[in-house]
Amino acid sequence: MEPQENGARVDRSRLLPEYRTMLEDQDALGGAAMETLPPQQARADSEIRLALHWGAKDAVSGIEDVEIPSGDVRLKARLYRVAGTTRTMLFFHGGGWMVGSIETHDGPVRTLANAAHANVLSVEYRKAPEAPFPAAFEDAETALLWLQENGEALALDAGKVILAGDSAGASLSASLAIRARDLAIPIAGQALIFPATDLSGTTQSRQEFANGFSLQQSTMIWFAEHYLSGDTLPSDPRVSPLLASDLSHLAPTLLITADHDPLRDEGRAYAQRLIAAGNDVCYEEWQGTIHGFFIMDRAGKTARKLIGRIGKWADGLWNRHDDGKRGGG
Repeated sequence: MEPQENGARVDRSRLLPEYRTMLEDQDALGGAAMETLPPQQARADSEIRLALHWGAKDAVSGIEDVEIPSGDVRLKARLYRVAGTTRTMLFFHGGGWMVGSIETHDGPVRTLANAAHANVLSVEYRKAPEAPFPAAFEDAETALLWLQENGEALALDAGKVILAGDSAGASLSASLAIRARDLAIPIAGQALIFPATDLSGTTQSRQEFANGFSLQQSTMIWFAEHYLSGDTLPSDPRVSPLLASDLSHLAPTLLITADHDPLRDEGRAYAQRLIAAGNDVCYEEWQGTIHGFFIMDRAGKTARKLIGRIGKWADGLWNRHDDGKRGGG
């Protein structure tokens, strides 16, 4: 039976069958909601639960675990290599700035590297509540600067890196792209997969899909409260890039939303603002999908279709860069 919301049954009739079945199976299993657990237990449980969404993992040319100095800590990162290219993506995983890791996203990032025919550096940023904002944002910036400094030695082309991430990782990527513009760091593009762009807002999609569609409203509130527990306002543009005063001159953007996602409307709004500011934007809303489907390979074929789409967009973007150089542009 589908969950009840305000006395009415949640309508999953327009979902792709793979996600409707997955959610029904989760309903049948039950279990405590994430926000009812201590954060550390929720994180440990998520390490297992999120990783189980992916099935067989793709082989890549090579994998190297590296450490990135960030203040007094050393960030774990994993470099996925694809032979014959120096093209590079910098990836940040989702998980509400509280859970998730390079391990939970190992499967999809392998597939992303092959789909984009590019090396991917996946970064383990610090998490709330132990390290609330600005820790994750600072770690993202540190990873980009580290890549700029060390890319050549690692045979990575850091001069035209594409930022990428899902959910909280997409939010970090969006904020980092703005920061990179302000620091005059060259960015080739940003691939934002169902990003959170406004932690202060209330949208129709946050209300319509508050319960029963993978990401619960109560969980989102819990994530935001812990992430902002260092007294950061939810309207701070570094956590809500939709509210940034100037979105001009940003890198070309691929922005994907899921149509049954509470974050759908703020993703749409961010795409609209980027377009209005004169940026190169490819916006797609994937029908019948839910929040998090980037990592949901076991449910069906749509996750790999999405990653293939990201790879095709990235390849086209890099080819335009290369053609521009050959043409003297």
